[in-house]
Amino acid sequence: MKHLTLSNPHYIYLLNNYINYLVTLNYSKTTQETYPLHVKELLHYIESKHKALSPSGRVGEGLHITHVQPRIIYNFIEYIKTRKNRKQNSLLSNNHINKIISACNSFALYLNKSGHHIIDVHGKRLENDSLEKIILTIEEIKQLYDNTFEPYAFNSKAYGQRDRAIIAILYGCGLRISEAQQLNMIDVDLIKQVVFVKKAKGNKQRYVPIASKHSEDIKEYLQEGRIYFLNDNSAQHYVKQGLKKQHTDDEAFFISQYGTRMKTGFYTRIKTLKERTGLQKKISPHSLRHSIATHLLQGGMKIEDIATFLGHSSLDSTQIYTRIINKIENYE
Repeated sequence: MKHLTLSNPHYIYLLNNYINYLVTLNYSKTTQETYPLHVKELLHYIESKHKALSPSGRVGEGLHITHVQPRIIYNFIEYIKTRKNRKQNSLLSNNHINKIISACNSFALYLNKSGHHIIDVHGKRLENDSLEKIILTIEEIKQLYDNTFEPYAFNSKAYGQRDRAIIAILYGCGLRISEAQQLNMIDVDLIKQVVFVKKAKGNKQRYVPIASKHSEDIKEYLQEGRIYFLNDNSAQHYVKQGLKKQHTDDEAFFISQYGTRMKTGFYTRIKTLKERTGLQKKISPHSLRHSIATHLLQGGMKIEDIATFLGHSSLDSTQIYTRIINKIENYE
C-alpha cells in the first residue's frame, strides 16, 4: 500500500504516532514495517468513502478520527475481502486478510491507549486457508527429529544438536519464528525448565514450560553445538577451538554458522530436515507451532490453556485448531 497517499493532516499525524508507538513498545521489525501500511490503507479508505469538509473548506479529507465508528472499520474489513491483490490480480488470501485485521485491531488499541479515540472494535480473523495442509502428525515430527543427525556430514553433531534445539523450541514450546529469532540465553532456564518469551506478539510476555526430553536436547546444544558455532573451528577441525569468530552474538540463543544471531537459517534447517525425511507437505518453521497446538488439543488440553501456551490474546485465534481437528477426523 506504499502507493496510497493521505490528504488529512490529522490522519498523517496519527499514522506517524502509531509508527512511533510500535517502535517504543518494541514490536518486531516485521510488524513495524507492515502494520503501518495496512493502517494507511484503512485511513485512505475512510478518506475516500467518508468525505467531509476540512477546516479550510476542502472536500475529501475524511472524517475526524473521533467520528469514526466501529461499523466503518468493519466495512473496511468487508472491503478487503473483495479487494484483489494488485500484483497477482486475485483475491487476497485469508492469511493476508488476517494480517490486515490484526493491524486494524492494533491501531484501534493504540487510539484507545493514547486517548485519541475510544473505539470498541475487534475484527474477527478468518480461518487460515492453509493450516490444514501444514499440520504434521506426531509420527512426522518424530521423523524430522530422527533425521537431525546426518551420518558422515561435516559438523553433523553441531548442526544436529542445533536442529533438535530448534524442534524443542518451535514444536515443544510452540514459539513463533520471530520469538525464536529474538530468544536470548538468559531467557532459557533449564533448572526451572521454562522459556521466558519477553518479545512476544503484541508486546506480551509469557513463560512456557520445557518438557524433560526437549530440555535434554537444549542442554546438549548449549554445552556443545552452540559453542562450536561461536568458535572458529575452520582449520583442521579443532586446531582453532576456543578462539571466537569475529562479531559473535554472545546473547543470542540460536547461533548461525557465522557466530551471529540466527534469522533466516530456521527456514533452511526445516527445509533440510524435510528433504531428508522425504515429507511431501509444504512445511515451514511455523508448521511446528501449529502442530503442537493441534496435538495438545487432541490430547485433551483445554482450549484456554492452549491459548495461554501459544500467547494468543483472543480465543478466536486458538479455536481454529478445533476446526482443524474436525477436518482431520472427517478425512480419516
